[in-house]
Amino acid sequence: MSGVQDSVGLLIKALERHASVMAGTDPAPVDAVAAEEAVRAAARAYAMAVMEHNGWGHPFNDLFATDESEEPEETEPTAADVVRLSVEGRWDFYVEDPAAWSSFVEARMAELGLPDCAPDLTDPAYALGQLVAHDDFSRRLTGHGLRDGGSDVFSGRIEQTLAEESE
Repeated sequence: MSGVQDSVGLLIKALERHASVMAGTDPAPVDAVAAEEAVRAAARAYAMAVMEHNGWGHPFNDLFATDESEEPEETEPTAADVVRLSVEGRWDFYVEDPAAWSSFVEARMAELGLPDCAPDLTDPAYALGQLVAHDDFSRRLTGHGLRDGGSDVFSGRIEQTLAEESE
């Protein structure tokens, strides 16, 4: 199965979970946030899979675009002496023990006070997405002289690891 098919399956699963949570009249905030984060992570993974597979963008890019003449809200700092930093990287992993991986992510989510954020950790890629969404390193760095400037993270299944690509 292609990466596009794998990622759309995760997106559908995340949307179904979101719909289930939001169908209630008063969803618990932790459940609502977790469901929203899961949909966003799955949508990013789907968009990246499509982009990598055939170069097309994704259908969510301008979903809520309004009049193009409107000025976008400024999000960058205005001070001229602000230093801008960026980190780009890729880390690949092999899942050798899915049960141990799921258990680790579940325990980490509980440590973060989000035990209900990852309702189904049996899929290793979904578990990784949840962990990255809620425990990324930028959250630990901001507030120490840094302000978050945004991020875009992909986590999901890949055809080959970097090590395999270099063979």
